[in-house]
Amino acid sequence: MRDYKNDFGVYDTHPDLVYLDTTATALKPKSVVEAVARFSTEEYANIHRGAYDLSEASEIRYEQSKKDTAHLINAESSAEIVYTYNSTYALNYLALALRRAGRLARWDRILLSVAEHHANVVPWHILAEDLGIELVFVDIDEEYDIDYDDFARKYDARVKVVALTAVSNVTGKIFSLEKIRPMIGADTLFVVDASQAVPNYAFDVQSIDCDFAFFTAHKLYAETGLGILYGRERLLRELPPAFGGGGAINWVHEERYMPAGLPYRHEPGTPHIIGAVSLSAAISYLDSIGGYDTIAAAKKPLVERALERLESFPYAVELIGPRAVEGRAGVLSHVVPGVHLADLAEFLAERDICVRVGHHCAEPLMRFRGVAGALRASIGIYSTLSDIDRFYDALEQGIKTLG
Repeated sequence: MRDYKNDFGVYDTHPDLVYLDTTATALKPKSVVEAVARFSTEEYANIHRGAYDLSEASEIRYEQSKKDTAHLINAESSAEIVYTYNSTYALNYLALALRRAGRLARWDRILLSVAEHHANVVPWHILAEDLGIELVFVDIDEEYDIDYDDFARKYDARVKVVALTAVSNVTGKIFSLEKIRPMIGADTLFVVDASQAVPNYAFDVQSIDCDFAFFTAHKLYAETGLGILYGRERLLRELPPAFGGGGAINWVHEERYMPAGLPYRHEPGTPHIIGAVSLSAAISYLDSIGGYDTIAAAKKPLVERALERLESFPYAVELIGPRAVEGRAGVLSHVVPGVHLADLAEFLAERDICVRVGHHCAEPLMRFRGVAGALRASIGIYSTLSDIDRFYDALEQGIKTLG
């Protein structure tokens, strides 16, 4: 099996690093770093309305990034791709735009799952506070998928938005979201948090038949500071801009203004041009290694090894997530009784093992499972069987030492 560590410069300077925090952010391939450096040196300038060569070159790269992203998620056109600053910003922007459009009113409902990241909960809470709408949470089943019977019980004509994650950032479960559209009315908006989906498998907005989706570039081996909001072209055109300013308008008079066309009406101000270039480079890197088939093939034996190690683990460590390899991403959240998680994370960090502890911005899920937090190890394309073994060896040693 190819060692993808060679593609990531951080391992040149940290050869003993075990990086198992990819769910939080992915490391950056050398090709992405080099593409950003080359663009910043040779082509960078502000875009839109610049007639000089550097500006035109930058605009071409920015527009190509939109096309690459549209192709990645099977959007119909780059007009359906809005760049923001991260996933959280994208959902907040959408929530505000829906409010301005009058799509939500008092007594309306938004249907979520208990497994949502706070980024797909708090913006809706804010709307609930302002508009008097109600948030309704659907349970997950014993296999950590959406409880679709519970969904059917809680969905009714008052539900105007269904907003669900595609992959839990705690359990790693890939939800069967293709079941949702047939269960909801045509007037109900279907919003998907694809932040953990896009880095792991070929997320297809057409097959899921969602109205909006959002994710972030830095989890896909690109730069931080770039979020992606997908929306059906018709819906994006109907939505009034939530924010305004330069770049998002056709003209401004003293009395009123005219928003620009798509997608620019939803992108006020100078965009993250370098971030867009980095996303194109990250997508090119994924293509160069064989795409999502390669990602799946590389991660499967690692998840298998992790589950095997847990089966024979000498301490009572519980996994929050499915024990099957199929239908899950490489996210492994461990409940460790009798040991303070922060101390355990520090113990691992002293051995160059990078993990994350806490509630992982998923407190409703933690309460649903009856735990305060978990130690999460998450796999990237650069992870190896040796990384998995070093992690579980150190975890065993840490529990023995600190427990």
